[in-house]
Amino acid sequence: MKRMNEKIQLIFEALLTHLDTYESISIIYLKTCVKINTHATFLSVYTKQNNLELEFQLDRKEDIFPISFCQRISKNRVLHRVVLGELSEFDDQIRAWVNDAYCLIEKKTTDN
Repeated sequence: MKRMNEKIQLIFEALLTHLDTYESISIIYLKTCVKINTHATFLSVYTKQNNLELEFQLDRKEDIFPISFCQRISKNRVLHRVVLGELSEFDDQIRAWVNDAYCLIEKKTTDN
């Protein structure tokens, strides 16, 4: 994985802190991205020069800001991408989507 600038590093560290609350996850650092797994990958993190891209699957289509990409990949799964350039953008909505992606893989229900 390439070296992140300080702003992107802060977002990544906030994401890792959030992920500390999850059970049974593993973090796999690859050359092109970071994969966050439980029984399967529920979050992929791509570091770019000026932003962090999060990719995750939900059981529904959330085609609203700040989603930058949304595509149905199967009957029950929709791939989503969010681009984060500032720490303030890693907000409660992003955390909720990451939680939903985790719960989808874990087959748990969320408390919404």
